[in-house]
Amino acid sequence: MDKSVLENEDTSSVEPNKLETTDGVIVKTNQIDVLSLPRQKNVPRSEKDKKSPPADEPALDENWLLLARDWQSQPYEKTDIQALLKQTKKRTFWAKFLLGLNVVATLGLIGFFLVGLLQGAFDKATIIYLGVGSLLSPVFVYYEIKIRLRTWQQSCDSPDRAVSNAIAACESSIKYYQLSKYSGVFSVPFVNAYLFVLGSESEKSPWPYIAVFNLFVLLMWFVTHAIQQKRKKELTQLSSV
Repeated sequence: MDKSVLENEDTSSVEPNKLETTDGVIVKTNQIDVLSLPRQKNVPRSEKDKKSPPADEPALDENWLLLARDWQSQPYEKTDIQALLKQTKKRTFWAKFLLGLNVVATLGLIGFFLVGLLQGAFDKATIIYLGVGSLLSPVFVYYEIKIRLRTWQQSCDSPDRAVSNAIAACESSIKYYQLSKYSGVFSVPFVNAYLFVLGSESEKSPWPYIAVFNLFVLLMWFVTHAIQQKRKKELTQLSSV
């Protein structure tokens, strides 16, 4: 047996990745792993369907058009701009009227206090009551003017701003009624003390007068609170327009 053949067979069995050519050059070869070859990605049918336009696309467009027309034809609540302007103008008039009354009442209270203090026309309890009222009433009027004036400065009769003016008027009313409730509750102890002193000096029971006054304040508080809640509902409706 030829020895070179045995050597070649032995070499090929040891190094199967090398091939010897006729020129004696050894070429190294790599084995190909079939499993490592990239495979063709199987695209799911749903993704292919997304890439290709559906056959019934015109039908879908027509359905969307019908749906949009049906939505636009739904009934909705319309806002009467002229009625809203009239309502805002009316409320602005009454707000200015109440502000004028409060200013006149404050000036009158201060005037009575000065007359009683200088001429001694009132008793001591009345002088103290008028003095406290002369200090607190201007504070109330100041905040009332501050609340109202901010709204009146931006108010106008333009129909384009009817909704915004109505919203500002509602917000102003809510703040004013809140101020009225606070001032009413804050005045209760001072008035009760004044009525108690008057009743003690006149040798009459002050409790009936105190009870009537407190019931009146309680009634006014509930009325003011009810109007305030009504304005809040109106504000919610106007904000959704």
